[in-house]
Amino acid sequence: MRTLSNSLLSAQRSGASLPYVKVEIVAKVGGVTRFDWERLYQGGEPDYFHAIAMPGDGSLIRLRVDPADNKLYWQKV
Repeated sequence: MRTLSNSLLSAQRSGASLPYVKVEIVAKVGGVTRFDWERLYQGGEPDYFHAIAMPGDGSLIRLRVDPADNKLYWQKV
């Protein structure tokens, strides 16, 4: 459990007319944005060679080789 800051403690003790304290949650650690991971694919293929690239348009390109037939598959999300 985290302790409350002095400003929050004083707001809690005061008889202020506002019934709430505004809380903002930011996904940053040390000023650096933290990315949330999201599962994009629920595939059942075996583990083998994979590659990932992120072009400038913000998409994600995933490449994989199927060990059964050595075919190259790609997916753009």
